[in-house]
Formats: sequence, structure tokens, C-alpha cells
Amino acid sequence: MPDKLPNILLIITDQQRTDTLGFRGETACQTPHVDRLAREGISFDRAACTSPLCTPSRASIFTGKYPHQVDMMGNADILRETPLLTDALRARGYYTAYAGKWHLEPEGQPKAFRGQEDELGLSGVHGGDQALKGERIVDRWFDVADGQGSYDYSVWCEENGLPDGWPVSDPDVRTHRTPSMTIPRPKQQNLDPSQTYDAWVTDIALNQLRSRPKERPFFQVASYFGPHPPFLIPEPYYSLYDPAEIPKPPNFGPQPGKPRSNTTSFYHQLFKDYGESWEPWQKSTAVYWGYCTMMDDLVGRLLDALEDEGILDDTLVIFLSDHGEMLGSHGLWHKMVPYEEALRVPLVMRYPALIPAGIRSQANVSLIDLVPTILQIVGEDVPGVMSGRALSPALQDRQGREFQVDSYRFAEHRPLGDWHQTVEWRLVTDSKYKYVWNQGDLDELYDLAADPHELINLIDDPAHEGALERLRARLFGWMLDTRDPILSPF
Repeated sequence: MPDKLPNILLIITDQQRTDTLGFRGETACQTPHVDRLAREGISFDRAACTSPLCTPSRASIFTGKYPHQVDMMGNADILRETPLLTDALRARGYYTAYAGKWHLEPEGQPKAFRGQEDELGLSGVHGGDQALKGERIVDRWFDVADGQGSYDYSVWCEENGLPDGWPVSDPDVRTHRTPSMTIPRPKQQNLDPSQTYDAWVTDIALNQLRSRPKERPFFQVASYFGPHPPFLIPEPYYSLYDPAEIPKPPNFGPQPGKPRSNTTSFYHQLFKDYGESWEPWQKSTAVYWGYCTMMDDLVGRLLDALEDEGILDDTLVIFLSDHGEMLGSHGLWHKMVPYEEALRVPLVMRYPALIPAGIRSQANVSLIDLVPTILQIVGEDVPGVMSGRALSPALQDRQGREFQVDSYRFAEHRPLGDWHQTVEWRLVTDSKYKYVWNQGDLDELYDLAADPHELINLIDDPAHEGALERLRARLFGWMLDTRDPILSPF
């Protein structure tokens, strides 16, 4: 354990696939700054989110609990529990600051403390008398989240004579269907990269770092919108990658042996609207990669600031995304499904005092393990109410061997409404298999080692009956232990 408390920089991107990380060598996408973090630290190459949707996943990141444990299964849900991570760090003496997408308040809820620098009460941040009161989240706050929270950036654009750069405001990149969600269509943004929404968030985070009290360790969050659709980005990123050179993935388009809800899904309709041929998706993928490289350059700005101050090696830097993106795989757009493209997330850490360089861990880990890991690093006890496990032993595995704190990890999802036309699901995965229970629909079982693209559903294969029984039993035990509200139907 280090002699002094480390600073902590938590960088969160939104909807970034693991195959966009350059050091993994899976695509041509380049991310040199995240590559540096992995080269000088550890990458958990099989990390998963607890739910492939923004709010549920972020609830787990800050509470160390599964979404159903904190009643945060949808983007409109209210976090009624204290974020245990920030509470514990503040008690330890940390100066805590947050810039960017919070996404733990109801959609459309006015941001009562937007732009203020104050000690905030949960009732003010999350809205409603049912929220916990009197608990402080961060010392300094600048919430530029979805909806109402984008107002400050739009005002900034207007004051500087710029077009409104808030991406989801452009009707050209939204569907004609109801609800009017973003579509795969890419579009060049008429802004300099330094004027984009995410660059603006970076400026806020850098200002918070510069003005912090230097006598205290800090916990700084930089939480981004990108590379979440729409794929509306400026040059040179828009044309950075050649669409013609992007190969079609083996699981592009609808695949046999899948639940019927895949074909009724709102996101399958958006897939069909955009086109079932690979060519338009090539352009979307190319711009998505450009978006990821743009985000990586913003990560570089944060790292440069720490290095210029001489504190990079004194800082635990964590890079992650809340969930992935389907990009047409299995005939689906967006997320909220149990497939690898949506479920797996980047999780990279750098802290030379504790983490040896260049570890590529194949451990089956989850974002729910983040809070216990941070608390253990700073010398805090991990509360028993948390569902995650500290990954600290993996950080010290200098040979990069597989570290199994618990070989099973879980994820869940509840449809956003009748319009979604999908079913609620739960999944369990170990180091080889994934089992998905789709309530009222066809279940799924995949041998991820032999079939990483999940092309063959083994749910009725007698040769894998033993694995199915084992995973079903483990999923039942998890649902029982965590008081899952849909345990009875299972």
C-alpha cells in the first residue's frame, strides 16, 4: 500500500466498445492516450457493465450495487441511495469534483445546482422529497448532463457566436419514429474540436483541477457524452478512417436462434430503417471510430495537465465506459441487449506505486467491482452491503496471470416501456460461458471461448446441459441473494 493517499481521476466515456481501444489490436481505431494507460498499468480485457444502459450502469459505478438493488433500472429513475464511493472518499479527506454527464437524476428534471460551486444536498441534485437529504456528494459540481443540463453549453455556444453544438439537438440525426431517438446516420459538425461539448466538459474538469485545494488529495470525475450517438463530430475526426477498409463483422445483421424480441425491438426497427446492407454501416462505424479517437485526445489533455503539474504518478487514473454499442451486430442498434458488443466495457487503470506496467488481465470482472477496489486502495473498509469485490490482488499480479476473485459476473435489463417491444432479462457469465434468461422468451447460452460473436445459441444442445444447469443455479442464487424483484418468474 502506498505511503500517501493517491489522487484519483475517473474518466467515463459513454457507449464505447472495447474494440475501439487501439492497444487491443481488434480494429484500426487509434487511442494512443488510453494505450499509454494500459501500457503503464492494467487493462481488464473482459470487464462488463451491470446493465448496458447509462443510468443503471452509472448507479453501480458509484454505489457498488446492482441496479435492481438501488431501484435504478431505467434512465428516468431517481438515485435514492447515497453514492457510497464519494461519501467514503470525502470522509477520508478527499476533495471531490465532478464535471460532465451525471445521468443519475430523472430525465427532464431541472438541475437545481447546475454550474454552482457548493456543497450539494442529494435532494437538490436528484430532485424530489423522497431523495436522501443532507448528504454531500462533491465539493465542486458542474452538471452538464442530458436534457436541461445541456442548456449551459448551448448558452456558451450562443455567447461565442457558434452554432449549438449539443449533438442530440440536430433533427437530421434523430428518427422519425416515436420516441425520436438517435439513429446511425453520421454527420459532420461545423465546429472546431475545441468547441465541442466534450471539449467544453474537459475545460471544466481542468479548471476544477487547477483551482482545487492543493493540500488535499482529489477525486476528480470527467464524465463525457461521447462517443454516444449521434455520430456528429468535426473534422479531422469525421474523415479520419476510411469506411471502405472496415470489414463486416461476422454477426452483422439478424442471426438465427435468437429470441423473438430481437425482431420486435424498437432498435431492430431503427436498424432496418437505416439499411440492412453493410455499406451505410461502414460509414457510421468509421465516424464512430473517429469519435473514439477524439475522446482519446481529450483524455490526453487530462493526462498532460497532471504531468505538467508533476502529479501523474501520484494519481490513480481510471478509464472506463458505462456500456458498449451494437452498431448493427445481431441486427440491432444502440444497447440494452445482453450481447458482448453492448455488455463489455473498457476498464484501464494506471498507478505506478501499486500497479505494475503492462498487465492484460483476462479476469471476469465488472464495473460493480470499481468502488470496492478504490476503497481498498485508499485504505477504507469495503461495506458489506456492496455486491462487488475488490480487484486489488489483480493489480499486483506482475506476471499478468488470470485473477479470479469470483468467476461469475451478472447483468440485467428492464425494457424502457411498451414501445421498446423487448423483454426483461438477466445474465450470468463465467470465464467461458454466458447464459441469458429472457423472461417469457427464448433463453440463450453461448460458449464465448469458441464463439465470441455469439452466433450459435446452445440453449437446446444436450452437450452443454451441464454448463446450463450450473449457470442457471448460479443465476438463481444471485437473484435470491440480491432480492431481485423478478425472482418468482425465474
